[in-house]
Amino acid sequence: MTPPDDLVELGRINEPYGLKGWVNVFPDTEDPAVLLKASSWWISRLRAQGADSGAVRKAFIAPDDLEFELFRVLAVKRHAGHLVAHLEGIESRELAQSMKGRRVYVPRSRFPKAEDGEYYWVDLIGCAVTSTLGNALGVVKEVIDHGAHAILVVARADRKDDLLIPFVQAYVPEVTLTEKRIVADWEDDYL
Repeated sequence: MTPPDDLVELGRINEPYGLKGWVNVFPDTEDPAVLLKASSWWISRLRAQGADSGAVRKAFIAPDDLEFELFRVLAVKRHAGHLVAHLEGIESRELAQSMKGRRVYVPRSRFPKAEDGEYYWVDLIGCAVTSTLGNALGVVKEVIDHGAHAILVVARADRKDDLLIPFVQAYVPEVTLTEKRIVADWEDDYL
């Protein structure tokens, strides 16, 4: 089965949970609602080694290095700050152990609509960022969790270093996803 074009990575599988094939899943997001509601997950593995087990570590894994399998989610629940899930076809601790290191994806089209003023981080990537004075700052290449709030990592066209802009209303008064545009109360020379 061919995976959809809009897959978004939402977590990674860690150690088995119990003896009956359940897996621990560490979400990449503070609110794992999409993982909890999805009836199936696409799970990646490296093509070259046949499993995304972490035995071969690369600094960057290209999408062409991955292949995907679709697993029906039989059960999923929160447990000790992460999730535990039972996937169809994974019925033993040994099979669950073979899943360790794989990444979990859900199609973007399956995400629930975000509330007003809330954004999925994946939707912010690729947005052009300008200052409130109209100066071009760059393009969002990543959003990272800083604990208290998210931070936009903005790649600048003319420099190697990135801008780090706190993603809070005080510094980011305007986000227009339909235009892939963000206005930030920030300037290019801020540290």
